[in-house]
Parts: sequence; C-alpha cells; structure tokens
Amino acid sequence: MKPNKPIIIYIPATFVKGLNDYLKINIPGFKYDVLYFYYIVHHILVRQIKTKEEFVPINKNLKTITVSNINQYIKILVNGEFIISDNHYIIGEKSKCYRINLKYLEGIDKIEIKTDCKLFNRIIKNQRCKKAHDNRFEPFLKRMQGEFMKIDIDYQKAEKWVLEQPDEVKRNSYMIALNMLSDKRFRYFHRNNTNNRLDTNFTNLKSELKQFIIGDYVNIDLKNSQPFFLSMLLESIINIKQQGHSTLCYKLSYNKLFETFGIKGIKEILKLHQNQKKVFLVNLKTFKESVIQGTLYDDFIKSYSEGITRKQVKDIMFKVLFSKNDLYDQFKKFIPYEKEKKVFASVFPMVYESIKILKAKNNVLLPVFLQKIESYIFIDCIAKELVNSGIVPLTVHDSIIVKSEFKNKTIKIINKIFMENFGLIPTLDIKPIQK
Repeated sequence: MKPNKPIIIYIPATFVKGLNDYLKINIPGFKYDVLYFYYIVHHILVRQIKTKEEFVPINKNLKTITVSNINQYIKILVNGEFIISDNHYIIGEKSKCYRINLKYLEGIDKIEIKTDCKLFNRIIKNQRCKKAHDNRFEPFLKRMQGEFMKIDIDYQKAEKWVLEQPDEVKRNSYMIALNMLSDKRFRYFHRNNTNNRLDTNFTNLKSELKQFIIGDYVNIDLKNSQPFFLSMLLESIINIKQQGHSTLCYKLSYNKLFETFGIKGIKEILKLHQNQKKVFLVNLKTFKESVIQGTLYDDFIKSYSEGITRKQVKDIMFKVLFSKNDLYDQFKKFIPYEKEKKVFASVFPMVYESIKILKAKNNVLLPVFLQKIESYIFIDCIAKELVNSGIVPLTVHDSIIVKSEFKNKTIKIINKIFMENFGLIPTLDIKPIQK
C-alpha cells in the first residue's frame, strides 16, 4: 500500500501574512488552528474557479470537513475584512456568499496539510464520499473517466508559465487548478444535476493551460454553441404545429417544450412570430444562418451600425441569455443590462422578444434548457458513439478533445449526430491543443 502524501494547497501570500499579524493583536477567544483559516480561503478560491462567480457560498459540508465551530473562524475572517460577504440572505433560498478581499490576493504561498492531522483525514474521507457512486456511471462514462484520470500535464512547464503571468489574481487561480490536477485525489468527474453537463477539472481550466497536456491532442469545438441551440429551439417552437409529437432531437419534442416553457409561453412566441412576419421584422432565418456558419459575432458587427467589438457582442449575448428580464430596487422596476439588450434587439428583434418570453416565468429555464440540449448532444450522443467506436474523448461542454490521429473519424461522427438530431451540419472550430 502506498503511503499517503500530504495535501498541498495554494493561498495568497498577502493573506497569510495579514492573518498572522491580525491574530497576534486580535487573539481568538478559543483554541484555534491556523490551518482552518487557510482552508476556508482555499475553499472559497476553489469554488470561484468552479462556478466562475465573484461571490460564492461556503459549502454546507465544510463543518464536517473541518471543525464544528468553523463559523467562528469565518466570523474572524469577516471581522478582519479578509473575506467580504455580499450580505444577501434569503431563508430557504440563498445563503450568504463570500469573496476574498482584493488586497489579500497577491503572491502565492504553498501550504502543506500533513497526514497526521485531523483536517487531512477529513478532506480525504470527503473526497472518497464524493466518488462513492462513480460505479453507477454508464459504461461509456466509466471509460471516459478512466481516460481522464490517465491524462498527464507537464506541470514544470505549466507552473513556469503561470509564474510569468502579470495578473496576481489569475496566477493564484491557475496554480490552484494545476494543483488539483496534479494530485489525482482531487480530480473530479461527475454529471451536473441541474443541466446534465459533465463537470471535470478541465471544464474551467484556462485554454492556455491545456497546451501543457502531454500528448498530441486536438480540440473540436462547436462555433456559437448556445446561440446555435437557441436557434434550433426557436425553430422547433415556430414549427410545432407541423412537427406534432415528433422531432429530430427528442430534447426539442412537443412534450419537452410545453413541459419546460408552458403552453402560454409557446403560444406567445407563435403569436409574436406571426405579428412580426406581417411587418417584416422576422430575422430568425438570418440568425439561424449566422449560427450554423459560425459567423454570428462577425455578422452582428456588420449589422450594427454604431461600431462594436467581437468581445462586446459575446458579452451582450451572455447578458441577454442569462440575466433576468427585470428587477426591483427600492420598489422601482428596472431592466438589468438594458443598454446591451437594446443593442441586441436592434439587430435581432424577434429573437430578443422570444428570449424575454422564454425567461418570463423563470430566468434560468432558458439557459438550463439550452445546456441540457448541449449535454445530451455532446455527452449522451457524440461521446457515447465515440467510445463505442474505440475513441475515448475528453469533453468540455460544447467541445470534444481527442488524439489527433482520431480527428477525421471524430468529425464524421459529430457531423452524423448533428444531422440525425437537427437535419444539418454546423460549423466546427478545430485546433491543436498544443501551441
């Protein structure tokens, strides 16, 4: 049996120094272990990497991993302004969320959690519990998990690249992500219960770090992924009378659409389509052609007369899809990101109004539904068929990573799946992983 090795975590050096100075003056009224302060900060940083959110909740099971009085540690960090709370709490709906104070995000300190301490044993036990049900995976997912666990990275070169980056905050997150990959006890591989996506350490790994994967790999990516699935959704709704109870992609079936968005929402979009058709405002065909060709952002720039960058268009698309239709502040109703939404509506009015209708009941219904279509196509269809064909891929939501020798065969299978499910072949972006 291999002896256990210590757990390494990376946290900002300015936080370590600031905390040690603070505790000398503000001595806690209980017997404490400074490791638990470090682990709370590590926990917040890891959750920020996974969720890509600025403020994140502190996991409920942190108490079982650390100590029963962990809230006292959190309180000290809040009082010392080492971590900042959003102070937004709704009983039964939302817990308080936190981020690290920006002035404590400089430098990187390597902290070792030794094998003979309680924290080590509890972290390892928690990791084993998380993987306890992995044997329930379908056979093709087990093969993918096995391949994922075998993937190796040139950590020496990757770490050298990270330490050369000028942005202190990014440098910290890169080191944490690399560390979780290098210590295979902390590699994770699971289906997300909300949107069925397959989440792994590669999901939020920066593309610049993927170049250090050892081996000759190629990344095959669906261009304009979420807008593509949005166009398929809108077309399915508009043609719902013709399709009856059958459709190419079962995720867009008659029953699924009504179950998710309700009869009222579907009827509103059909009415909207008819009304805008009369005044020549329907540009759904233009939108669909742009996403199929993978030129949506470039076409948007050409259509919008006041000048806009590709990055801005991407940002606008994200805000239109994911933000709420309206919010209240001190009993006054306002539209979040109103300026960006007006820009999008000026180019694609029918698409914008349809998005508003689909988010009217709940703003998360639409993006989650689109993500479910994506995960069905990329995981349950493409990845499954690839594995059955002897090609075990890595997936990052709307992209497939395979060894370069399997590139052509993989593209054929991807095209086949899209043709079977949507009756068309979209544009793919194909690039080698190594730069």
